[in-house]
Amino acid sequence: YNPGIIHISIDNSGSMNGDRFDNAFTTAVAIAKACSMIENMDCVISFRAGAEFAGNNCPVMLIAYDSRKHGMSQIKTMLPYCCTSGVTPEGLCFDAIMKEIINSSKGKDAYFVNMSDGMPWYGGYYGADAHKHTRNQVKKMTKEGIKVISYFITGSYGIKESERNAFNAMYGKEAQY
Repeated sequence: YNPGIIHISIDNSGSMNGDRFDNAFTTAVAIAKACSMIENMDCVISFRAGAEFAGNNCPVMLIAYDSRKHGMSQIKTMLPYCCTSGVTPEGLCFDAIMKEIINSSKGKDAYFVNMSDGMPWYGGYYGADAHKHTRNQVKKMTKEGIKVISYFITGSYGIKESERNAFNAMYGKEAQY
């Protein structure tokens, strides 16, 4: 089989608090563990949210685990410190790490798995413009041969039709619920 890489990006915004985050994190760890048992299969787990640093609000993308650099013990070390907060800068974070995602996928079967419970929102970054920007980031990945799948994680409240329409606009056929 071909060498491969899976990049799992988890929405770390405040609305993911509770079961949504726990289930997303558990799924990511299970995938990372499975990848660790397969030769030539790399796995990266990242978290994204908006946060305040030195009085400035910033979109943040944290690489919590990279099998090319870390052992599975890295996940056990990170787990107690993982919590949700902030907002959802979705496409802004994808844009910020795009070069790494594309470069690390060269010559490999590459997969980008997104787990989120909401729409992009970060200051003035929201609505149709944010949806279009996020869609453009997804198109960049698919153009490079990266297979994308994006999961909309609902809570007990379900999903509104407007949210489904926006999520479909951002992720197209890559959207799952």
